[in-house]
Amino acid sequence: MTLDSLSVPVRAHEASQLADLIFQFAEGRAVDDALRRMLASRAASLAFEGMTVYWGSLAADPVAKSTYFVAVDGKAPVLLQIAHATAPGSALFPHSQLVGRMRTPRGVEIVVNASPFAPADAERIRTYAEQLDRGVQPGAQGVDTLFIAAAANADTAFSQFRAVQRKYGLSVAAWTGAVEEGLWGAIRYGWREGFALRGASRTRIDASAMSEEALDERIDLLRKLHGRTHDIDVRFDAPGVFTKAEELGAKMERLRTAGRAVQVVEVEIGLRADAPYPVTLAEMTGWPEEILSSVQWKAAGKPLAELRQRVEALQQAARQYGAVIGITGYGTLTEEALEAIGAGASRRLWFELGEGLGPDRIVELVASLRG
Repeated sequence: MTLDSLSVPVRAHEASQLADLIFQFAEGRAVDDALRRMLASRAASLAFEGMTVYWGSLAADPVAKSTYFVAVDGKAPVLLQIAHATAPGSALFPHSQLVGRMRTPRGVEIVVNASPFAPADAERIRTYAEQLDRGVQPGAQGVDTLFIAAAANADTAFSQFRAVQRKYGLSVAAWTGAVEEGLWGAIRYGWREGFALRGASRTRIDASAMSEEALDERIDLLRKLHGRTHDIDVRFDAPGVFTKAEELGAKMERLRTAGRAVQVVEVEIGLRADAPYPVTLAEMTGWPEEILSSVQWKAAGKPLAELRQRVEALQQAARQYGAVIGITGYGTLTEEALEAIGAGASRRLWFELGEGLGPDRIVELVASLRG
């Protein structure tokens, strides 16, 4: 039995073809990335017209045998539950919509149900991540790497994170937007390498207007609530106030002496959302005299060379205390400025996407920051 095609999110005959492929190769096997890649390759010949399958999300019910889940985009984003007609019912996603009870092209009788699975479907997203496949959950990532932190459009962001991994062998995934949307992106693209997720595995503290005592209390509370592996990012300087390496080192030394480690320290280096970074001294009117002097006498009059030197000094101050610097970039950044930042930071930093810099540019950004 199938329902009227106007009332279901995917076409029944395509769901049947999808199920046929899954049951042909997944039954009796562990559902792992090798199987997912193989199924994705074989599915290419089916050329589904009414839906896009996110094979990275394929997972088997941990309790109900012969029951599988996979995220697809049909008329809307949904999570399909595909089960053998004789399989016991799964209790993971109640109130799902029946797509159909049918036979696959190979004669297997199946039942297909669909549950809404968009970024706003928080309960279902958490059910998937906590009960179906915990491998997609975030986790502490340390600091010895490059992070690209996105806050919106998780679908594009995780697609780009996956592309970076395939091209460079790097895991740069970080998410600072709504927790459930980040998990949703990780699920759909099968991101099981762990990722930095503010609000779950890490917390940001804006200490620019906090006393030292208040900052200490906040760090201690976070450690008490989340444990020693919880990542903490801190910003000491107010927006527009340039970060100085000597002052940064002194603040990090105080924290380390007190046993309060942080993983990322955000710095202000003069990037702006409304203008590219200067490439000549003439473009630096109004900049701090100390930086202008460094450009002229230490960088042979080249602002980008001075930027690299300053970022390097800030990174060295942070690395002495087991942290890396964090920088917010904007759409005005040129490739040359990105290369200077990446080289100065030794290609290890937290780079947050700011105004005008969308997640569709993540692969491009990684190429520039890596140099």
